Formats: sequence, structure tokens, C-alpha cells
Amino acid sequence: MSTKTVNIQGLSRAAIEYGNYLRTLPYFALLEEAKKLLINIYEVNGKHTLINKRRKADILRPYRPGLTLGQEKELMKFFEASLEPERVYAEIVDNITNYSDVKVISNAGEPVDNKTKKHPLEVLILQSVVLSFAEDVLFNLFHAERDEDTKSAATSFNGFFYKLNTLIAASEITAAKGNYTNTGAFGASGDTDYERMVDFLKSADPLLRRDKVVLYAGEKPMNAVRDSFRHIVGSHDYPTLEQVIVKLRGDANIPALQVVTSVAYGVGDQLMLTKPGNLDLGVGNKSDAQFVKVRDPYEDPNEVQFWIQAEYDTRIQDVHRKVLLVNEQKNASLNLAGDY
Repeated sequence: MSTKTVNIQGLSRAAIEYGNYLRTLPYFALLEEAKKLLINIYEVNGKHTLINKRRKADILRPYRPGLTLGQEKELMKFFEASLEPERVYAEIVDNITNYSDVKVISNAGEPVDNKTKKHPLEVLILQSVVLSFAEDVLFNLFHAERDEDTKSAATSFNGFFYKLNTLIAASEITAAKGNYTNTGAFGASGDTDYERMVDFLKSADPLLRRDKVVLYAGEKPMNAVRDSFRHIVGSHDYPTLEQVIVKLRGDANIPALQVVTSVAYGVGDQLMLTKPGNLDLGVGNKSDAQFVKVRDPYEDPNEVQFWIQAEYDTRIQDVHRKVLLVNEQKNASLNLAGDY
């Protein structure tokens, strides 16, 4: 007999009447959090590729009669960025006879039905698998690296940091190209963290700093910058993060700077300064992650399978210095999916 999908050990049952409503702890909704992270969501059937045009400059020349013409041969280059969602799944298998001798605490206390062989906790499992599936995607948006030989949420698809690392390895992101710079770690340098952040922001291309721009950062560097700013101004009142951001806008000459922090971004000092809308999440179909199929494919008719599948991939639309700047630090996953 299979292990119980729903662990009901530890519930006190003697002389207790359970209500039909189960309390659920707070959770993260994927689509809502993706909007807060300013991530575009695309439905992709197969592969979707963006082609970014690069214009060559320094084509202006002084003219004189008799000069040799036809020397300039190139005006444009192209940079491709693709979304190709790959299939992921979640499977829960249970045996309904696990619950024959216990009182079920949902679905109005339905007993095991030997005729329909319907799982007595089916509704509860359907709700839970959808929530857990969505959180697994969210907390791996930046950190996942697909590995079909390893069964883990973290190896199910390729996240934004994997795409960044691939582009760094391909020399598409380098200090020489102006979209990569060293900052060092935050939080270990006393009063210099505020200046460290200002220097990072000021090192961005002037066209990146113009108009709206988004800084993705974890809590650790932003807290270090806030502490450093307090020491600099000698304020008796602890400055709010909003006050620090206002000061950063002026000192780094980025009047439309927006700072996005999220637990999905992880923990560490990795910074990403980019134009809004540069990050994409590709899905096969937005509704796939809400559809759970209940099956009985096994030889034992009491075995019930709950199956959900979808397709995901991430994309950084462009990495030119005019739209992106990153530092050398790395973030680790802060996986808060589920409750245990």
C-alpha cells in the first residue's frame, strides 16, 4: 500500500468535531508576482525569437574630390533572443484505501466510496497541487537550470540567471561591452555601500539611465545601502528605503529609477539594472498550470494519480549596454515554496 499523500498523523480526533473549512497559510500567486517583478508573460507555441538590430556608427567622413569610395561594408548586426518553453510536470499518486479507517476532514467528511473509487480528499489535493506547482515556478524563475536527469523543481526549466550566465560565457556580457561591472560584496564595507551602489548606477550607459529603468536587487544589498546612507547623513531618524531611493536617483542621475526587490530574486548581492519589460516568461498555455487531471492508470484500481503539466522558459530580450547592466555577484535561491 502506498504512503499517504495527505499526512493526517498528529490530529487529535477524540471528542472533536472538525469543521469543513481548512485554513491555508499565505501563498504566492505566480501571475501576480510576475507582474510585480515587471516580467512579461508570453504564450508560445514552439519557439519565439526576437531579433534585435545593432546599428554601426562612425560612418560620417570628410569629403574631397578624388577620394576612394566603397570602403565601408557593414552597417548593421543582429542579436537573437529566443523563448522555447520546455515541458514540466508534477505527479501525486495515492491509494484511496489509505483513508478507509480514518475520518476525512474535508469534503464534508466523505468516506471512501468503493463504487466510484474517488479519492475522499480530491478537492483538497487539486487545490494544493495547483498552489505548490505555481510557487515552484515562481521561486525558480531566476535560479532554475534544466537537467532532465535530476528530478527537482530547480532543474525543471532554465531561469533568468542561467540565461545571464550563458551570455556571460559567450562574451555577450563583458566589462568591455559596458554591460558588466564589478561592485564587490555589500554589507562588509561599513559606510561605503551607498557609494558602491551609486558607482554601479553611474557606470550604466547614459541611454540606460535615461527615462524609466529598473534595478533588481535582493534585501541584503539594499539594507546595506540603507545602513550606509544613514551613517553618511548622520540622521537620528532611520531613513526609509523610499528616502534612500530618492537620494540614489539624484546622485546617480537616474530620475526614473525604480527598485524591485522580491524573495523570488533570491539572497545575495547580484544586481541587474535594465529597462522595464526586458524580462520574459514563456508558457505553453497560461491555463495549463490550473488544470489537474485525475487518472487511474495503474493495475491497482485503488491507485489514483493527480497529474499537472505545463511548459516554461525565460528570456532576456536584449543585453546591450543601452538596456542592461549587471555586476559580478551571484544570488542563491531563497526557496519559500510550500509550507514544509
